[in-house]
Amino acid sequence: MPTCITFKAGCSLTHSRLSWLSQKRPHLLMLFQVSTAASSSLNAAGRNAVMTSLIICCGFIACWSFAEILGILLVIGYTTDPSGWFHPFSMVMVFINSCINPFIYAAKYYEFQAGIRRLRAQVNPWVSASGVV
Repeated sequence: MPTCITFKAGCSLTHSRLSWLSQKRPHLLMLFQVSTAASSSLNAAGRNAVMTSLIICCGFIACWSFAEILGILLVIGYTTDPSGWFHPFSMVMVFINSCINPFIYAAKYYEFQAGIRRLRAQVNPWVSASGVV
């Protein structure tokens, strides 16, 4: 929560500073102009980074929610049986959280996929870098 507040405050301050700068010294903003091709490329990269971050956060929430539910149940006085299915399942989900990020990156980033293909081609010379023999 404090990170969100800090980010929002930083965006507000940056926006107000840029609007003041555009009114008082418009010639300085010319230094920060970006071409449309570079701008659209930056926008696509930003969207990709945001989507990857959201997927990682959703994976974190999905993996840790069972352990948090178990913790809340213990705090309110409900005793759970450790030999039952819920306690081991929640612990397995916590451990899965440690392993999920490389799979998310593999699914999202072309550079990561290309690196895996190159690595496979080095290990097995019968597999080309494109993935086809």
